[in-house]
Amino acid sequence: MKKQFHQQLEARRHRLKRRAGEVLREIGRAVLLTGGVAAVTALLLVGYDLTIRSSYFSIRETVVRGCKELTEKEILALAGVRPAANILTLNPDAIARRIRGNPWVREVSIGREFPDRLVILIRERKAVALLQADKGLYLLDSEGSPFKKLDPEDELNLPILTGYVKEGRTNEALVKKSLALLSYLAGAADIPAIGGVSEVHGNETFGLSLFTDVGLCLKLGFDGYENKLKRLTPVMADLDRKNLKAGFLLIDLSDPAKIDVQQRNIVGPEGPAGAGRGYRM
Repeated sequence: MKKQFHQQLEARRHRLKRRAGEVLREIGRAVLLTGGVAAVTALLLVGYDLTIRSSYFSIRETVVRGCKELTEKEILALAGVRPAANILTLNPDAIARRIRGNPWVREVSIGREFPDRLVILIRERKAVALLQADKGLYLLDSEGSPFKKLDPEDELNLPILTGYVKEGRTNEALVKKSLALLSYLAGAADIPAIGGVSEVHGNETFGLSLFTDVGLCLKLGFDGYENKLKRLTPVMADLDRKNLKAGFLLIDLSDPAKIDVQQRNIVGPEGPAGAGRGYRM
């Protein structure tokens, strides 16, 4: 019995020694791993600090692309990038937000060309017309969005949309019809010369009327504008034969089957449509 008891004690002692050795080895590995992580972290921090302080990554050139209405100088002022800033520590989103603060800017992207070049690419809005509202004239983009109030320094020769804003509410559907009409006129080759469009008047009841810089007023009503304008060719030819193209003319094309032509002494949306002598085409 004694011999068996001693054998059990000896076996237990050996197991404890083995476990103690395993624990010490695990502790040693953990200490080594922790030390290695600490050393690598320290090296990374030192490397990062040296990198962001290095003049190798200091911005030496900022390129701005896409400017038409705005200047490169204006974009750089909006970007607010300090001289010799480190290209790695810049916040592109913050720069883009500052640039988008200008109403002419539709989109902006910021790129980095390592080691020392910053690229700013902007896409500007294109003003296609002016919208007359209660508080003045506003620039409209091709989507019909008023994005900027007209300032004296905006040297733009654009048609004015009148009659679209009533009591602070804009008839957006009529605005879009007007812009589609202007877009068609800009590239139309199958209609007679009518001069430059100076004004488009919108009316919820009577539709659209065009006023040109040669004294023409064209009443177009709603829809089918392309076909209505094509009917101008024989009308203008007939006026030429009758020598009736002098002075202001109102041509009512709202019903292509019954075209009315009137000579007028005034031009504008508020003028009486029936003033002057009329001719039926």
